[in-house]
Order: sequence, then structure tokens, then C-alpha cells
Amino acid sequence: MSVRASMFAHLLKRGLLGRGNRPLIAFVALILASTMITAMLNLNYGLEKKLSYDFRLYGANVTVAAPEGQALPPNAESRAQSLLGSDALVVPFAFAVAHTASGDAVVVAGTDMASVQHLNEWWLVSRWPSEDEALVGAKASAYLPSYDKGFDLSFSGRLLHVRQAGTLKTGADEENRIYLPLGVFEAWTNLTPSLLEISVSGPEERVNSALAQLQSAFPQAQVRPVRQLLEAEGAVIRRMRSVMLASTLLISLTVALCVLSTLTSSVLERRRDFAVMKAIGSSQKSINALFAGEATVIATFAGITGYTMGSILAAWIAQINFHAPVAPQIQVLPMVIVASVALALLAALVPLARLQRLEPAGILKGE
Repeated sequence: MSVRASMFAHLLKRGLLGRGNRPLIAFVALILASTMITAMLNLNYGLEKKLSYDFRLYGANVTVAAPEGQALPPNAESRAQSLLGSDALVVPFAFAVAHTASGDAVVVAGTDMASVQHLNEWWLVSRWPSEDEALVGAKASAYLPSYDKGFDLSFSGRLLHVRQAGTLKTGADEENRIYLPLGVFEAWTNLTPSLLEISVSGPEERVNSALAQLQSAFPQAQVRPVRQLLEAEGAVIRRMRSVMLASTLLISLTVALCVLSTLTSSVLERRRDFAVMKAIGSSQKSINALFAGEATVIATFAGITGYTMGSILAAWIAQINFHAPVAPQIQVLPMVIVASVALALLAALVPLARLQRLEPAGILKGE
């Protein structure tokens, strides 16, 4: 067995190093395919995480709202957090319609200011409030006195003197509200949260799973996705995948044809060698294994080289188009090698079929 193994290794080495530039052509072609496959997978893994994170900066992608006129259960925030895990951000909101000293009605929201700041990093805030200060929407501030004097709010006959910390600009309904720390709001109004705004990280499937979990936990509440964020994120990711997949398939097909042509030429060029091997007793299985072994070795080294080049290409594409670095994903390496070997063996099917029909006698006679 050791002699046969040694002979097999010698023939394999001779086939790889003693055939001119044909192995090099197949090697370069497979590097190209491996580079594109690596780039596609790295971008798919890395950018999906990056895009999911970036879209989370634009606020919640799931809301849980109590029926109109009601509040959520007292432990709603902790239950939602425990269901979704520590990577989700759950922010409670309570609402009341109060009146200013001049009699103007204004919507007041109580919430956890630190969590809101983390949830809505896109908000334009002149200064975030401390524990006993309020954040006032740009439109609501038109009904209120200047910062230094503070202002009074009335709800159900109860007065609250409020100091304004900063002004909020969003271009949406938030500009019509006054935001108070949740503890201050509850002590003043005796109202508890009726809305949870939740940021769920991960792909669309993860968000859909979170929706199902929340609906099961809060059957009376309205659990809804924020469609604008989910659809925008999904569209960007799907478009990126489609472009990369189409490019990779086109290049892989071209590479397969190139490798097929190279391996077929190799069989024709070496048919006398294979005929001699058959004539001295080598089985067809051994000859096929030798030929497939050459293709596998070339593809393996091409996969490793292509992984390095593809990782660099993915980082460059991500930086140019998304201004976000994408680190090499080590879990991609085995997939790239397997894909490269599979591509090489697929291209070797036709040359192997020709080897099956090879007749030693006729070739050795020069026919």
C-alpha cells in the first residue's frame, strides 16, 4: 500500500508540475471564482449585520400598543425584554393630554430618557434632559415660555412645574410633544405606559419571530412592525444579494467553461500516459482518482488564495459603497474551498468521461 501510495503521489506531483502552464490556467480561473464567492459571502455576512445595526439607529422596528384607553400590563417592559433577549431594546411610553398656563393643549409623553436617546440616535436634540427636566418638541415650544423660566403643565387639576432642557427636531409628530422622565410623568398623572417601542436586531426573519413571540405574550395588544424600516432594510439587502449572486454565477460559469477546456486539453495531451497506465494494469478507478486528485489540489489552493483576495475585495467594496469596514469571515473559508473543489470536479466530469472511453491498444499503436 505504501508503494502504491508513493507512486500515486509521484504521478500526482508530475501531473501538477510537469504539464506546462495548463494547471496554472485552471488555478488562475478558480482563484477568480473563489475571489467572487468569498466577496459575496463576506458582504452577505458582514454587511447584513452592519445594515441591521445602521437601520436600528433610525428607531424602533416593532411596536406593542395597548387597546385604546387602556394601559399595558405593569410588567410589560420586563416581559418583552426577557422574551427578546439582551440585544433588543425595549422603551416604554405613556401619554397624556395636558394644558399649558395659557390653556393650550399639548401631548406629554413619559419615557426612559436614556433608552430613548439610544433608540433614536437620529433625533436632532439641542440638549438631552437630566432626571427632572423635559425635552420639548420644536413645534410644542411655540406655546411655552423661554428656557430659563420653566413652565407649568396641568393634567386633571394637578400642576407640574417643568424645566426645559433642550428642543427636539424630527420633522414628524414628535415635534408636537413634551417628553418627561417616566417616573416624573407617572407621579404626576398616575398613568402607566401604553406603548412599547422595540428595536429588534437581526434579519427580517428574526423580526418576524419577535412579532410572533410578542403577540403570543400580549394577546390583547396590537403588535405591529414598522414597515418603512423593515421594507427599506430588506430592499437594500435583497438588492445587494441579487447583484452579488448574479455576478458570482456569471463568473463561476465562465470559470467552469475555462477549467473544462483546460482539463479536456490535458486529457488529450496525456492520453498516451493514461494508456500506458491502463496497459500495465492500473484500474480505471485509479486513473479517475489521479485526475480528480489533480483537480482537487488545484481547486483547494485556488480556494485559499481566492479567500484572501476576496476578503480584500469585500472590504474595498464595503468601504467604497457603504463606508463601512467588513472584516474577513473565517467561517466563509471552508465554504469557499468546498465551492472551488465542487466547481473543479464538475468541470472534470466531461474529461473523466473521455478517460472512461480511452482504449490503450489503439493509442499505443498511434491510432
